[in-house]
Amino acid sequence: MHARFSILLSLFCWLMLTGPAAAQEKVDLPDSKPAVNAQGVTVVTQSIVLPTQTQNFEDVTPKADAEKARALFTEANAEFEDRKLAEALELYQKAFALWPHPRIVFNMGVTLAMMSRPLEAANMFKMVLEYGPDPVEMHRYKEAQEKYLELMGTLSVLNLKCTQEGTKVYVDGALLAQCPFTKGVTLTGGRHLITANQDGYIPLSEDIFLPPGVVAEKSIELNKFEQGIRYKTVERYSMRWPIVAGVAAALLMGSGGYMIYSGREQIDELQAEIDDIVATSGTRPFAFDLSREDKPVLMQNVGSGLVSVGATALVTAAVLYFYQKKTVPVTVPISGTDAGKARGK
Repeated sequence: MHARFSILLSLFCWLMLTGPAAAQEKVDLPDSKPAVNAQGVTVVTQSIVLPTQTQNFEDVTPKADAEKARALFTEANAEFEDRKLAEALELYQKAFALWPHPRIVFNMGVTLAMMSRPLEAANMFKMVLEYGPDPVEMHRYKEAQEKYLELMGTLSVLNLKCTQEGTKVYVDGALLAQCPFTKGVTLTGGRHLITANQDGYIPLSEDIFLPPGVVAEKSIELNKFEQGIRYKTVERYSMRWPIVAGVAAALLMGSGGYMIYSGREQIDELQAEIDDIVATSGTRPFAFDLSREDKPVLMQNVGSGLVSVGATALVTAAVLYFYQKKTVPVTVPISGTDAGKARGK
């Protein structure tokens, strides 16, 4: 009997000692979430945190407006039950305009979720959670928590920070805020366009990619224009024009030189012929056709003209060559720290 009791006592102690260790092993298991492939932002966490209560609801709506809102709210609920979601949402919005109660916001969130508008629905449930459970009662508050987490599995939170006073920041073309600010915005997972501008600064336009279900952050800071201006050489016109002018100059001057040379050679031949006749005839008169000089003289004149035109073409080719390129200022991406700032990294 004592032996059995001792065995049972030993087994109980062993279980007490090993139980906490086994539980601790489960706590220390590594995070099994896969790495996300974000672009243009820094992922802070892959866990969406429930919004906490940040304000208290104070009902300051006049009684008459509240009664009208209740009537609209009841009518909206009836439309919702009949699955006329668009009509129900419109009535909820009218009721909310009269009486901005979190209970109406909750129903708007449910309706938007059923209409496959997750971003707007998540923002509605976020507003409900920020008011705490009292205005909507605990069971609806817990339902808002569940629906918010479910919707945020397909959405992302982007926390934007900008300290540069006067800079305007846009998300997908819509103005988010004017700096300085630190602001979180809920977006659908996927690609988005972040733009920012301010007079005297290089505008920012950047595509980002937000994986679904993450919280990411991005800082915005623009660079002044002089920080991003560089100079580069560009062509005023095609290089073929200086080449064409140069080839034309070579052809003209070559042809002109050949004609001058040929004309001079023919004149020299005529002069040699005259010298032979004079040597033979002495001082006696002799007949000679002076028109034979017209062709070589004309060739020399035309050749001289061609050489002159060729020289002009050569000068033109040189001018076109030296003025074919020019240096202009251009805005270029900045490398190093400034580029990192401009991209918000």
